[in-house]
Amino acid sequence: MEPVREVTVNELQYQGRKASRAKSEQRRRLILEATMRIIVRDGVRGVRHRAIASEASVPLAATTYYFKDIRELIADAFTLYTEWALAYVSRFTEEFESILPQLHQMDLSVAGEQERAVQFLADELSRYCEGKLATDLTMLISEQAFRYEACIDERVKQLAQMHREALFDIVSQFLTALGSDAAAEDTDIVMALLQSLEYQMLLDGDNAEGVVRIQRVLVRFVRLLMPRLKPSNTVL
Repeated sequence: MEPVREVTVNELQYQGRKASRAKSEQRRRLILEATMRIIVRDGVRGVRHRAIASEASVPLAATTYYFKDIRELIADAFTLYTEWALAYVSRFTEEFESILPQLHQMDLSVAGEQERAVQFLADELSRYCEGKLATDLTMLISEQAFRYEACIDERVKQLAQMHREALFDIVSQFLTALGSDAAAEDTDIVMALLQSLEYQMLLDGDNAEGVVRIQRVLVRFVRLLMPRLKPSNTVL
């Protein structure tokens, strides 16, 4: 599997006033983290200077010192979200690279092995989705707000494209390594499906029936995908 070009934090450009000292940078980051918590809890409409100052436990003047207006503050908060999301993508890469050797050992031309591979892949995808819900609920909710903001703010749209391209590259190379003969198209389908399921999980909450339904959907999808994979083309 070819190494994926990692999008680095250095490529992210914050727009607010730059901090010259470590203590100032810490305060600036506290403000951005507080902004993300407010977005998750109250939505973008809840982002106000006074609310942020209270949430971050900083003077009100600090929010206007680092950010000229609310739009700049919101854009930089989503830049911070992108930083978090890219770190999550990096962990995602490591997890899926680790399961490739197990899949490579399965003979997908044999019905029994193919079904075992289907269940294995569906279980891994389900674990990924459920893991985000259990440990990264804030990330999931932030992602929904991020997508909406990308539709109305050009700068946030660029961040969204950066995040999507990084994830697309990883999924595409994973599917190529499995032998997909149309990795780009299959990647679009996988990403659309996962986004839909993650949104459904947010709506379902801790509903056990919802988790079972999602697992069935993933098994069904992998079964449909499996005939497109060509084991002889698999490259690790």
